Amino acid sequence: MSPTANWGDKQSFSASKFTKLKSKGDKIQFRILGNYLYDGKHFMGNKDSGKWEGEIVRCPRINDGAECEICEMFFAAHRNAKKEGLNKEETEKLTKPFKPSIAYYFPVLNRTTEQFEVFQTTPGVKNQIDAKLELNPNTLHRDLLVARTEVPGSYYSLDIVDSADTKELSSKEEVEAKKGREANMEEYVNGASGDFAEEVEKEL
Repeated sequence: MSPTANWGDKQSFSASKFTKLKSKGDKIQFRILGNYLYDGKHFMGNKDSGKWEGEIVRCPRINDGAECEICEMFFAAHRNAKKEGLNKEETEKLTKPFKPSIAYYFPVLNRTTEQFEVFQTTPGVKNQIDAKLELNPNTLHRDLLVARTEVPGSYYSLDIVDSADTKELSSKEEVEAKKGREANMEEYVNGASGDFAEEVEKEL
């Protein structure tokens, strides 16, 4: 069984089956349907030939809470950078080959397509959802709007859609929402599971 992570915990597949914001200005309005999954990987390669080539290695530290040799190299490189007094840019260049990448996967109802989809996004977006939840637990029952702004320090924006601007679910959306609530996310993603605990109810 996959380890769990509760909303509020701090955790530091490129496939067509996932919905992603690929370009600046892309956005998605959605409602979360259940618990999320997260997946940690190491991209061991380079773009010397103009495109990325290399090996994708699953991170046991992030996914399983186990030891990871590549993460140890990442931490060792950070220690060496600090010892040598390297600046931020130099440190990132030294540690980047070993840095783990984390993706989050949410079962959502896309309010534009009116379909159940798996939304793949970043730790930054997940942290913004956590922050909204701390202020208002009803966040999980509201429409959320995520936009790719590419603004330094806030690459993605997240807003709660005003109830006055939120349309009622159509009959198609009701069916899709039920599908999403009943979906086994581990059939979509080979990652670790995160738990909404008592904050997500079966009814929207």
